[in-house]
Amino acid sequence: MHCEKLTYSGKLLDIDFYPVFGDGRRVPCRPKSGGKSTEAQKKYNHAMRVKKVIRFVNANFDVTDYYMHPTYSPDKAPATKEEAERDITNWLRRVKRRRQSRIRELKLDLAEAETTAAASQNNKALLRMRDKLRQQIAKLESPFKFYYATERIEYKKGPMKGKPNWHFHMFITGGLDNSEMEDMWDYGMYADCKNFRPDLFGPERAAAYIAKETGGGRTIHHSRNLTTPDTRRRKSRIGSSGMERMASRRVDDAAYWEKRYPGYRFVRCYPRYNEYNGYWYISVVMYKTAGIPPRWGLPPDIWVTEGLTAT
Repeated sequence: MHCEKLTYSGKLLDIDFYPVFGDGRRVPCRPKSGGKSTEAQKKYNHAMRVKKVIRFVNANFDVTDYYMHPTYSPDKAPATKEEAERDITNWLRRVKRRRQSRIRELKLDLAEAETTAAASQNNKALLRMRDKLRQQIAKLESPFKFYYATERIEYKKGPMKGKPNWHFHMFITGGLDNSEMEDMWDYGMYADCKNFRPDLFGPERAAAYIAKETGGGRTIHHSRNLTTPDTRRRKSRIGSSGMERMASRRVDDAAYWEKRYPGYRFVRCYPRYNEYNGYWYISVVMYKTAGIPPRWGLPPDIWVTEGLTAT
C-alpha cells in the first residue's frame, strides 16, 4: 500500500508517494541501527529547510508582491547583527504605517473618481482609474506579510577589511510602488525591489536562495500571520507494480500527471528506488498556470527527502 501526500502552497503543488503498512505507518526506509551519518543528516536538514521556505513563500506571496534586497552602504553598516535586525524591524514598521496612510489617501481619490465617473456618464478612462484604485486599496488592506533572511558578509580588503556588513533577502506584501519601497530604505546602497515572478524564474529559485546556508551565515525571520501550506494525505490504490511503472514510464509524461491533477501543469518528477525495503518512492512538482509551466532548477538531492537511505 502507498500513501499519496499532497502539499498545496499557493499555485505550487508537490506530491510524494511512499509505502505504508495497512494501518498507515510508514514502511522503514533504513535499518533501525543505520541512522544517517553527520554529513547525510546535514544534507537532509538543509533539504527540509529549502522545502519549507519554498512552500511558505509560494503559499503567501504572488506576482503582486515583492522580492527585495535591502543593503547597507559601508559607512552605514551596523557593527552587530542585533543592530541590523533592529534597523530592518523599524523599517518594516514604517512600511506598515505608510501602507495605512496610503489607504486613506487612495480612498479619497476613489471617492472623487467615482463621483467624476458618474457625472461623466461612466467615462471609460475614469472607470479604469476607479478599478485600479479599488485593486490597490484591496492589496494594501490585505494582511501585511514578510519573510526574510539576514546575511552577514565581511570585507576582505581595503579600509573596511575585517569589518562586517549586512543585507537582507526579503519577500514582502505589495501595494506600495516598488520605487517607494526602495526610497524608504535610507541606510545607503540599494534595496532592489522587484515583483516576485515565479512563473518566469521558477517558484523555487528565489526561495531556495533565501534558504541557502541558514544554519550558518543566514537567519530567517517572518511575520506571524503566514498561511501554512495545506498538506493532505490519502491512500493510493497504486500497488508496487504500478509504482514501478510510474517510476519508469511516467517520469517525463506531462500529459499523465496533468490528467491526474487537473488545473496544474507538470514541472518535474523525481523517482527513486529504496534498496533496503524494495519500494519505489516518487515526488512530483506541479504548478497552477494556464501558460507554459515554470522552470525548476532544484536537483534531487535538494528537493527529495522521502525514502532516502544515504548514511
